[in-house]
Amino acid sequence: MNSGTRHFLGRFPICDSVKPHNGVRLVFHPKGLRPFIENWESVAARIIQRVHREVAANPSDETMKCFLEELLSYPAVPSRWRVLDLDDSPPPFLTINYRWNNSTLRLFATVATFGTAQDVALQEMRIESFFPADEATRAVLMAPIIAKP
Repeated sequence: MNSGTRHFLGRFPICDSVKPHNGVRLVFHPKGLRPFIENWESVAARIIQRVHREVAANPSDETMKCFLEELLSYPAVPSRWRVLDLDDSPPPFLTINYRWNNSTLRLFATVATFGTAQDVALQEMRIESFFPADEATRAVLMAPIIAKP
């Protein structure tokens, strides 16, 4: 986990209980970020479709298949998400709204992949980047976290 992720997750200490740390798992897990995501259903629907696509692209990847099943097993995950939506055309970024301290932190995320990688490790690498979607969110994220007494 990089320092930016640690800084962000420091605002949501409940996430420390979810192991192993994985951004996608934190979105789905009831003790992760899920309770704080205002637009959880649209965010999670997009993510689960991405995981479905990765399973379809690598059908022999048992780890990814198990991960997909784990995500689908969490409470209140709609049964319609069990199937890959081939008609879905995801936009190039994802907007996520987090409830935090009686306000909303708005971020947008992008995922970069190496489409022509000749190395298996690079082919499987995903670089997910998050950016503040407004000035108020940027100000909050740039501020140090102050522990409550």
